[in-house]
Amino acid sequence: MKKSLLVLSLISLYGSAFAAEFTDTARVVSSTPIYERVTEPKRECWTETVQVAPKERSIGGAVVGGVAGGLLGSQVGGGSGNTAATGAGAVAGAVIGDRVSNPDSNRSATGSVVGGVAGALLGSQIGGGTGNKAATAVGGIAGVVIGDRVANPDQPRTEQVERCRQVDSSREVIKGYNVTYRYNNQDITTTLPYQPGSTIRVGVSVIEDQQGRRYDEPQKRSYEDRRDRPNYQ
Repeated sequence: MKKSLLVLSLISLYGSAFAAEFTDTARVVSSTPIYERVTEPKRECWTETVQVAPKERSIGGAVVGGVAGGLLGSQVGGGSGNTAATGAGAVAGAVIGDRVSNPDSNRSATGSVVGGVAGALLGSQIGGGTGNKAATAVGGIAGVVIGDRVANPDQPRTEQVERCRQVDSSREVIKGYNVTYRYNNQDITTTLPYQPGSTIRVGVSVIEDQQGRRYDEPQKRSYEDRRDRPNYQ
């Protein structure tokens, strides 16, 4: 005999009714989210105050500038005036050259000027003639360098430095919902990728359950005498 079975299937919003013959509405009893922990890399940064070693100052700029200034000054005047002009040119050139090669807006030029003048005066006491002018220029250049270093000593300074590191950050995300709905006085639980409302649509299909039939074999007739036997003539 044949039996008809009702098969209930949940209709997904993302698919069809699974060949359902008709649809119906079921009441949602409960909906529980399914959580999954996800780990993601995260970059954390902060700012630190650190001490930085002072940058070593070069004397190359002072020497080149002082020599150039002294040569220009030696072209001015004659005698002691020429020597003074040579020393002044050397001091001015050394100060300018030192500032160009070692830029630092916080440094004072007073020490360089005072040291340069003192050095030029000391150099002017040495020798005479061309040697005296050379000694004056050298004294002025040396005085500029020494005076600047004395007045502006190298000191450690502080800087704001950004530090960063990578850490693993974990969070929980919802991957779906365990949904229990009631249909035909039965509670059915399924998993959905979304959160349903108070009701959901279900599809109902009919399948056939074909059971095997039992057939009795026909009884064999026995022929006891010739009268029961068929006549084949």
